[in-house]
Amino acid sequence: MNNSHGMHIEIIGPTSAGKTTLAKKMAYAGRENGVTIALSDDFMIEQFHLDWINHEFTRRRLVELIAYVKCLKYLAKYREFIGFVIKEGISSPGTWFYKINRIRNVFRKIGIFEFISQRSNAREVVLADNEGLLQGVHNLFVHSNYQADMSKISRYIELIPLPDVVLYLHQDEDILVSRTLERGHARVSEHSPEEVAHFISQAVSVFNQVINNPKIQDRLLIVDGGLDGNSEDEKSLIFNIYQVADLVHV
Repeated sequence: MNNSHGMHIEIIGPTSAGKTTLAKKMAYAGRENGVTIALSDDFMIEQFHLDWINHEFTRRRLVELIAYVKCLKYLAKYREFIGFVIKEGISSPGTWFYKINRIRNVFRKIGIFEFISQRSNAREVVLADNEGLLQGVHNLFVHSNYQADMSKISRYIELIPLPDVVLYLHQDEDILVSRTLERGHARVSEHSPEEVAHFISQAVSVFNQVINNPKIQDRLLIVDGGLDGNSEDEKSLIFNIYQVADLVHV
């Protein structure tokens, strides 16, 4: 690694692509091979020596509190981006509760990004999956029964700082639909296959727009979502992501 801070890898992709599963497997593979690594939530909790707290709900609330406090400190830095997010959030479909929640989620990601950037050291790797700032395009632009405005994706990317490595988890659209119907999602009705299919289609289109953006290209890795991490070859491939990521670490 060639930066004073650690390697910040953000895993992006549609809902049900397997981002959190991959992040956990990468963390395990890293530890097995002597790489100091943490998922973003764990990293933030550990920085305050609160890793003894095991209750998942409590840990999530602590992460949110830390992130919002950090976000408040950087309002001036993100002024233009925050204005963009508020405008897009308000104009999104749904109830006011839904709109505010979309905005709130992106604000949280600002705090998490800044925390990782400042607290990680040169020997650490921090993985952000659903909590990455770039993943915020999903919160802001992907909705059920609504057509995303793809022209605004590039503006979103222009306004944010980027992680060292963007890891896009590619998955077949049919599998994404099937998983979402099975697991459900807070923003879409699992009882409506058509609504789920539209939601997933929008997500895939949004992320295709992201990964084709020139600013993303020089730090992008694409991983096949079919990887299950069980065989020795697949475990080696998961660890090799780190080796390739180190080459594009800017």
